[in-house]
Amino acid sequence: MLARSFVPKSVAHEKLAILLGRNGNMYAAIVVSVMVAILILPFFAPHDPYQTQFLFRLQPPSLDYPLGTDAMGRCVFSRLLYGARLTTASAIVVVIASSLFGSLLGTVAAMIGGTPDRILMRFCEGISVFPALAISMIIAGVLGLGLNAVIIALIAIHWTDYARIVRNAVIVERAKPYVMAAEALGAPHHRIARRHILPNIVGPLLTLGAYSMSWVILSFAGLSFLGLGVEPGTPEWGLMIAESRNYLRDYPRLVLAPGLTIAGFVIAVNLLGDALGDRFRLSQINYLH
Repeated sequence: MLARSFVPKSVAHEKLAILLGRNGNMYAAIVVSVMVAILILPFFAPHDPYQTQFLFRLQPPSLDYPLGTDAMGRCVFSRLLYGARLTTASAIVVVIASSLFGSLLGTVAAMIGGTPDRILMRFCEGISVFPALAISMIIAGVLGLGLNAVIIALIAIHWTDYARIVRNAVIVERAKPYVMAAEALGAPHHRIARRHILPNIVGPLLTLGAYSMSWVILSFAGLSFLGLGVEPGTPEWGLMIAESRNYLRDYPRLVLAPGLTIAGFVIAVNLLGDALGDRFRLSQINYLH
C-alpha cells in the first residue's frame, strides 16, 4: 500500500511535465499537423500516379504537370505526393514497432540483470558490428520484394538501438534514491518500471525516435533504389530515383525532385530531433535546480 502511493510517482510525473513544459502542446500540434498533411496530400494529386501515358513521356513542367512526367508518362508531382504517404507511414510503423519491442526487452533486461541482461547486450553488440543497411539488404533479399518485407527487415535491425539506450537509461534510474526507496518498500519491478522509471526516460526515447525516423526513411529509399524494396511501379521516392537514373544527364529533374524531397524531409526530422534533445537537456537542468 505504501509502495503504491509513494512519492516516486509524483517525482516521475513532475519530471515528465517539466520535459514537455508549455511547449509540449506545440510540439504535438506540429507533429499531428505534419502527419495529417502527409496523409491528405495524395488527394490533391492532379493525376493518377500509376497511369502511364507514353504520348506524354518526359514532358517538361507545365500547369497540367507541375514537375513534368517521367519516362513512362506518369506525373512526377503526383508520384511524389503518394510517395510521401507511403514512405512516412512505413517509417512510422518501423519506429513504433522497433521502439516498443526494443524498449520492452531493454527494460526487462535492466530490471532482471544477470545472465539475461548480458545475453541481450552481447546479441545487440553482435548485430551492431555489421552495417545496418547491409543486414537489411540480406533480410529483404531473403523475404523478397514488397512493402512488408522492407518493414520487417528494418524492424529486425532497428530495435537493438532502443534496447541498448533504454537498458542503460533504466540502469541509471534504478541507482537513484527514489527508485531504491520504492524497491525497499516492496514495489514490484513491473510497477516501478511502468510508473517510476519509464516516465523519466521519455525524453531520450522521443529524441531517438525523431533521429531514427530519418535513418528509416533513408534506408527505405536505399533499399528501393537497390531493387530490394517495394514492387516496380510503386510511387516511392527511392524507386523514383532508381527508375530515372538513366535519364540523369538529359532530364536531371527526374532525379532531383525525389532526391531533394528526401533530403528536405530528413533535415526537417533531424531538426525536430535537435529541438527535442535541447528541450530534454534544458528540462534536466531546470529539474536539478
